[in-house]
Amino acid sequence: MITLSPTGARILDSNNDGVVSGHAAAMARLEADGLVVRHDRDGGTHWMTEDGWTALDTWRQKNGRAPAAPVTIPRRLPKAQHDAILTAAGRPDQLVPGRDDGDVFAAGETWFRGPTLRAVHAAGYADFWRRPGEENAPYTGRSLYLTPAGREYARLRGSIDVHRRRVVIIACGSEKLPHPGRNEYGNLNAGYPAGELYTGQYHRSLRLAADALTAPSLIRIASALHGLVDLKRPLLPYDVTIGDERAVTAERVARHAAELGTDDADVIFLGGQEYAALLRPAIPHLLTPLAGGMGEHRGLCKQAREDAAVRDAWWKEAAELHAEHHPARA
Repeated sequence: MITLSPTGARILDSNNDGVVSGHAAAMARLEADGLVVRHDRDGGTHWMTEDGWTALDTWRQKNGRAPAAPVTIPRRLPKAQHDAILTAAGRPDQLVPGRDDGDVFAAGETWFRGPTLRAVHAAGYADFWRRPGEENAPYTGRSLYLTPAGREYARLRGSIDVHRRRVVIIACGSEKLPHPGRNEYGNLNAGYPAGELYTGQYHRSLRLAADALTAPSLIRIASALHGLVDLKRPLLPYDVTIGDERAVTAERVARHAAELGTDDADVIFLGGQEYAALLRPAIPHLLTPLAGGMGEHRGLCKQAREDAAVRDAWWKEAAELHAEHHPARA
């Protein structure tokens, strides 16, 4: 078993979401011992390995928490990369925007060129969400989002109070807008945006609470047919419930959760237990604050809409669940 030096213990103990940095010689020793892996060849940023967490736990059991280490300010990135990180930190979704990311270009929002995106990815400050089975996939131009190291850079270099994203998932509903029919050529007319399709009072109460809890870009609807859908996604009315032959599978939900990056987000679900049971295998840190029947759910949603203290308490509990289920990212 590897024995940590006081300096090594102090570096590991001061980790931020599993990200550590320190004096080059000390980091080289930790890397040689297999306790950290290099993630930024120039800036000194490393990730703790499982052996690193084990060594730190052993140290804490014998010695208590290590003395606090002084905060290490990361080196300042070149201007375009620096601006890209701070721009992402100011967005609720923490997207490092490129020209081809959603509506960024069309909306006239700030975006960054490919070389800048590749540089912040190589530095470990941004990454793409990996689907199941893609753990070692290389970066090929997908949308990038801030990593824990990127958020730390924004806090220390940009004085931006940025933490994990706050995602809210709400259940769909059986009441929907009428089918839009077909056009004069016999083709189906376009569907409705998912955020407008469901018309029932229960679903609307969930949606209003979600709007109070987070930004629209971080709200997803758990559809019994389609899985996790963005509010803007066009959908046609359907008649499918959980358990039906056509219902979405747990595997598909897991893929959607991975594409949403829920492992690096605090997540609240508003809806019934059937949907919560479908989501939980993919999102073990899922907070389900609604209890009782549909009437009680609507009452709790009304409280969340009207009382910031309720919303703060839910998010605090969601963060604690994330730390419990993802200690390496806590």
